[in-house]
Amino acid sequence: MKELFSQHPWIIAIILVWSLPWKAAALWRSARRGHFGWFFALLIINSLAILDILYIFIFSQPKAKKPEEIAAETQQSKIETPSEKTQSNQTAAKMMVV
Repeated sequence: MKELFSQHPWIIAIILVWSLPWKAAALWRSARRGHFGWFFALLIINSLAILDILYIFIFSQPKAKKPEEIAAETQQSKIETPSEKTQSNQTAAKMMVV
């Protein structure tokens, strides 16, 4: 193995050029999403970017929302904000005057 790398040092360069961008992207994504376990695993384990690629495309994808969460969001969006209530009250008052 030592002979291979000493006779062909460009192999190391190819491995670095392949691995570093994947590792950087995976570390950045895991840190931004708060996946600290994944961050440290990706930082320590060198798998020639296989683990990094798996994390980026499989494990870091947002989970699908449950029907209850969708219903709660829809219900929240139906609730009027105070400014919307004031606006609708003003419109109703204008209609009464006319």
